[in-house]
Amino acid sequence: MGWDMLAVVLDHMRDRLQAGARADLLEMAQVAYVKSRTARLLWENGFKTLRALAEADPKDLLPVLMMAQPRNIDLQGSQRISAKLLTKAEIIVGSANKIWESQLQLELEE
Repeated sequence: MGWDMLAVVLDHMRDRLQAGARADLLEMAQVAYVKSRTARLLWENGFKTLRALAEADPKDLLPVLMMAQPRNIDLQGSQRISAKLLTKAEIIVGSANKIWESQLQLELEE
């Protein structure tokens, strides 16, 4: 393996380490408010691609975001937390849309 190939491998591993995610979740980990744990929960709950996340209704993300919260928070009765999570879901969908649109633009330019 030459130095160029090693540089490519190290670059990929650096991205994984920065995101704290496996290779299948790297794309999701670019989205605002999505870290490795949230990316894994999104993946396990049907949001397997950036496109699926970009096209999602923010309300559909609420159950997943609630699962990502620490267990010591009472999520059932708190409308305030639900409102904050809905705002977070809207930001996540918006961020995913921006990334998805930029990827489409790059594909069109090629």
